[in-house]
Amino acid sequence: MLKGRVLTIVVAFGLMTVFAVQATSATARPLPCNGSSALCDRPFNEVTLPGTHNSMSNAELDWTKPNQTYSMPNQLARGARAMLIDTYYGRLAPNGKQIENVVREDRDLPGVDTYLCHATCLWGSVKLVEELGRVRDFLAANPREAMLFVNEANITPADFAEAVEKSGLIDFVYTGSTTGQWPTLGQMVTSGKRVVMLSEGNTGDVPWYHNAYAGTLQETPYSWPAMTGGLDKLTNPNLLPDSCVPNRGGTTGSLFLMNHWISGNQTETITPDPAAAEVVNQKGVVVNRARACEQRRGIKPTILAVDFFGAGDVVDAARELNGVVAAPFLRVGKPKRAVVRAGRRATFRVPISNVGDADATGIRVCAKVPKRIARKPRCLVAKVPVGLRKAVRVNVRTKKRRRGAGKVKITVRAQANNLSVTTRLRVKPIRRR
Repeated sequence: MLKGRVLTIVVAFGLMTVFAVQATSATARPLPCNGSSALCDRPFNEVTLPGTHNSMSNAELDWTKPNQTYSMPNQLARGARAMLIDTYYGRLAPNGKQIENVVREDRDLPGVDTYLCHATCLWGSVKLVEELGRVRDFLAANPREAMLFVNEANITPADFAEAVEKSGLIDFVYTGSTTGQWPTLGQMVTSGKRVVMLSEGNTGDVPWYHNAYAGTLQETPYSWPAMTGGLDKLTNPNLLPDSCVPNRGGTTGSLFLMNHWISGNQTETITPDPAAAEVVNQKGVVVNRARACEQRRGIKPTILAVDFFGAGDVVDAARELNGVVAAPFLRVGKPKRAVVRAGRRATFRVPISNVGDADATGIRVCAKVPKRIARKPRCLVAKVPVGLRKAVRVNVRTKKRRRGAGKVKITVRAQANNLSVTTRLRVKPIRRR
């Protein structure tokens, strides 16, 4: 910090927390939905979501043959809003370290629980309730975000519903229709019901759990083995239309899943290849195929499902397909009033959070103070990354042998953000000895 500055920053890293906002601006600003105010008035089925295939299978938690680099909570933090998951029954294996699969008929035996696994739980697993709880925590901390799950269910609908209930995620589950008119993203955010739950098959009598391929979701093929030219089929402009032919769900359903990953590598079709993902996940590749699929099918992809989310830029591809540009959106909380003796320093703690979808750089934080009792501090330039909150401490030097009270106005400016908050400063006389 430069000598003489009296404006300092304290950083509180982690998922963004929610606080009361008292900020004002020249014009009222509509809050963003999934990072952009432009998306709030769109029906859910007209918003393209960045997504992950086999979302639970990840290298971060040391899974064998992982499809993803990051765990599900970290995928959410990096912008994923659609997750393709697999659910199984499992129990502790004889080695005491891994989880082994249990057939559905034995689900009531002692020690059996529900897990997220891929094919075999021996490759990796996480308890379903615990991971859904982490998703719930993200949504609670980020109240302007909506998302979708598609479950390859190897457990009963009742047991899946029980896990959703126990995790607390039920508080955010969308309960409306998935075959009629969709609500807008803004309506889902306002209601709090912003997690769409789909299954690849039977959903029993759970009212909020919908059979994806029975009128809700249509998709592209999903088997693109590297050893048989899969990479070329997803990148060659001449071959893209054939990669978009109907698969499960036929041509009905207002949601459209674009399966966009390479199966295996050049020698086998099991182990996902991160090098292939670096190619097919590039923004231009994703956008080109999505537009080819829209032309072939007459519907824009609403889910972009990839392996190794984080490679390339699927999030920015979704932005381009949505016709929006990444931008920060700042919210500023009102600091408490300060009371100090004359000649002492008053500190105002100003919380600033970024609920947009781009880092806020070059934020200029300034304070206007009553001249008769305090010296004006210099402005400071700060940065608030996406989804985070920073506490800015505005330190004001009061004048000696002065007393009184007045308004302190703090302004926060960055790009299109022009905000201000007011608080009070009271200066008491120096205590006589």
